[in-house]
Amino acid sequence: MTTHGRRLEALRAALEAQGLAGALLSRPEHLFYFTGAMPGPSPAFLLVLPRRVVAVAASPPTKSCETITYTDYDIRNGWSVTEGASRALEEALAGAGLRGKDVGLELAHLPAVFIPAIQGHIGAPYELDDLLWSLRRIKDAGEIAQIEANVAANDRVFRAVQGAIRPRIGELELWALVYQTLCDAAGGPITLEGDLGVGTRGSNPDAKPGREQVAPGEALFVDVYSALHGYYADTTRVFSVGEPAAKGRAIFSVLAEAKTAGEFRLRAGVPANDIDAAVRGVVERAGYGANFPHHSGHAYGIFQQERPYLIPAEKMPLEAGMIVTLEPGIYIPGWGGMRLESNYVIGAQDARRLDQFPSELIIC
Repeated sequence: MTTHGRRLEALRAALEAQGLAGALLSRPEHLFYFTGAMPGPSPAFLLVLPRRVVAVAASPPTKSCETITYTDYDIRNGWSVTEGASRALEEALAGAGLRGKDVGLELAHLPAVFIPAIQGHIGAPYELDDLLWSLRRIKDAGEIAQIEANVAANDRVFRAVQGAIRPRIGELELWALVYQTLCDAAGGPITLEGDLGVGTRGSNPDAKPGREQVAPGEALFVDVYSALHGYYADTTRVFSVGEPAAKGRAIFSVLAEAKTAGEFRLRAGVPANDIDAAVRGVVERAGYGANFPHHSGHAYGIFQQERPYLIPAEKMPLEAGMIVTLEPGIYIPGWGGMRLESNYVIGAQDARRLDQFPSELIIC
């Protein structure tokens, strides 16, 4: 049985255990996870039944399942993607035998425009979010290999940025270099996701590049979290244009110590909030607790952020085969910000770090 066949069988078993007659998946990431094919921009669905799998899409996403197609581009009869998709979806559900039965849906994602096509063909809806996450949380060898390759692409980005940074280089010029490097690694265009916090603008953890130029003496963080071939990587490095001020060195030292404290606790069985406490405790003892507003890290895979989040409220233990980040950050209004982030595969006794680019403060 193929990898995707095994995933479908695991989904069917989970649905049966929940007393569900089937599932209708609507997130493109989940169509990719269970079929290996990423649908295009038009709406697509995957109807998983005990003995059938039916895709609803503008074009067949894969030969491994039945597909009901619809026209998403019709210059003669009007252009309404949702009307065509709704009719095709209703056709798939009409032949599924789900009327009056409980069915799993991605309710948090499903566009409301498709609800009328679903009502009348199923019984009670059931939110699938937790069930699907439980199937995805442990990564198999193929997933780990792809994610490790994507992390290596991020390392290439940091090397390119290190070589390009100079006084008065434009932020958008740096961002274009990030995009080009990732496209080269992917072998085609990608959707660029990430943050670039330069100087005082780095006090925003989600800073984006603008038309400003990088000034001598400024520090900047580059956080890259794009998906390549269906899976994410998520790493961050800090660069300084020339010798940094003493405050910058001191703050970076806190981040490095915090990340090391988290690494010491990374292994299967350790609760997520225990790791967060180790990371956050270092930052708090240094007097910067109020300047660390986000999680200490998170799991990821086909989504950029997945459970468990490393936060005080998350008691879920890590499991072998999860992939997680550690990312302490300090952001000070009027001064700037820094974030340091690495990625790890969780093992029974320890964790293996995936990124290889140096994690010290990079002076350019």
